Amino acid sequence: MAQTDYPSKPIRFVVAFAAGGALDYVARTLGAEITKQTKVQVVVDNRPGASGIIAAENVKASSADGYSVLITNMESHVNNLGLFKSLPYDPVRDFQPVGLIASAAAILVGNGRIPAQNFSEFLAYARSEKGGASFGTWGNGTYSHLAIASLGRIEKFSVVTVAYKGETPVVQDLLGGNLSSAMASVLVAKTQTEKGAMRAYAVNGHTRLALMPTVPTFKELGYTDPVLNMRPWFAAYAPAGTPKPVVEKLNALLRNALRDPDVAKSLSDKGFEPIGSSAAEHQKDLNVQIQIFTKVMRDIGIRLE
Repeated sequence: MAQTDYPSKPIRFVVAFAAGGALDYVARTLGAEITKQTKVQVVVDNRPGASGIIAAENVKASSADGYSVLITNMESHVNNLGLFKSLPYDPVRDFQPVGLIASAAAILVGNGRIPAQNFSEFLAYARSEKGGASFGTWGNGTYSHLAIASLGRIEKFSVVTVAYKGETPVVQDLLGGNLSSAMASVLVAKTQTEKGAMRAYAVNGHTRLALMPTVPTFKELGYTDPVLNMRPWFAAYAPAGTPKPVVEKLNALLRNALRDPDVAKSLSDKGFEPIGSSAAEHQKDLNVQIQIFTKVMRDIGIRLE
């Protein structure tokens, strides 16, 4: 009976990263729309740190009743398996996928001071740098780290990766000339390329961006690498054992929110692509991506911590 009344009290969105970031924006946008549609409050609980481990542990230990939902990106449920020797949770065994929420494009950019005007010139520049081209990442083992490591391995140039805690400090050092290149979110890349402070060379995924239509995809440039041809995603998870009817209702709440025209536009304007998959679809994709990315991390030599 309790399941049929769901939701009847506030839902807690446990967000794996700090307030003000991309994931937080997506969670708060969806939470506000779900509150609007159901009259049930969605409370955003930011639990940043340790590549999503802190938030994942919190939800794992929560009641499996649908009122604690992990909102996270692929780091906590895919990348961490290749980065850490052991985790305090199992991404598959300890969680029930609710569904994929959205994906986010990442653009290979260089600061406006390096001589490369386009992608081929960037490759030539990277190969010419003695000791390797400097590249800022959002953290060890993050998508940005895997992307540049994969490109360097394919094109046979050395990369000096500098790990930061998120995108903001990467952008600061890139604009300050302390880094030559990085992967940037769409809004950062768009704003800074229009100012001439950065140059955009290529975007991940299979399609060009409506916000930056002149930037070619890695696929167009001839790459088949799975890292360069996919876009990082955001997803929702409930604790393992959450009843199927509750998971289905949670999924419906998320999908209905994503279908709202204002929500869809708000996310698209920020460079996110709303998706809204089923729980089963995301479970299938998750299993495949775990296999792909753990192999990629071994191949490019990212060490387990």
